[in-house]
Amino acid sequence: MTALRLLHLSDLHFGRPSVAAQIEEVENILDREKFSAIVISGDLSQRSRSREFDRARSFLESCETHAPVMVVPGNHDVAWWACPLGVGSREKMYERYRRYIREDLEPVVRIPGATLVGLNSAQGIQPYTLTTRPRDLSVVGALRAEQWASAKKSFDAAPAGDLKVLVFHHNLLRGDLSNRWGLASRAAGIESALGTGADLVLCGHDHDEKVDQISVGGRKMVVACASTLTNRVRGGGPGAINFIDVDALTITVNDWEWSEKIGTFARAKWARYTR
Repeated sequence: MTALRLLHLSDLHFGRPSVAAQIEEVENILDREKFSAIVISGDLSQRSRSREFDRARSFLESCETHAPVMVVPGNHDVAWWACPLGVGSREKMYERYRRYIREDLEPVVRIPGATLVGLNSAQGIQPYTLTTRPRDLSVVGALRAEQWASAKKSFDAAPAGDLKVLVFHHNLLRGDLSNRWGLASRAAGIESALGTGADLVLCGHDHDEKVDQISVGGRKMVVACASTLTNRVRGGGPGAINFIDVDALTITVNDWEWSEKIGTFARAKWARYTR
């Protein structure tokens, strides 16, 4: 297969928490580096406000001049109050995201050597997102059986040898610092993601970078949870972005962390896995 390089960003939160210098440096990196695709796994806004989405749209337009862009909504991009527990207008929940960012909440992006499938895990407050933890209200995500099945169908139709990349907002793995699962289904989400045939899952939400390879029943899948480009990094660490390099044999996830001293991102750690 042709070697691929993906840029993975998450949790930009345009608005008060966003760090402008980090966003600007990402744009500079795009001028210097070549990427096969750019993945943004949700939370482009902070409060689902028009001015935040407007700035996010400008950033997306800049990204699109460099590479195809895969983007999905996050919980901060959804006006959950428009349809709590299914009462109200589900369309209203996504109105501003669709107006400014993308009409399609679950896009499929095909590039040479890879098929990227996006799923919408940002469901607001619905009966199937409720957990026993009050703190999960409006924050936890959910992916339903039909969404996993749709992803599998898209991957089944992918050209032979394609890297299969599954993208959604909420962290699939339990956070190291938060100790919280992103999806209401908790660990069951891992089995569901494996069942789609994905080789790589890209997500965010936890504001803490985490990478691991899951192996169940002979199937292997790399999961990369990106950090954030805001002043709300979990544990008080620096903002970070992921460079992901893929060839026929390996998937390498490079975590590049923000350095205030040098005013750019520098590779802090990396992990390589066999496919």
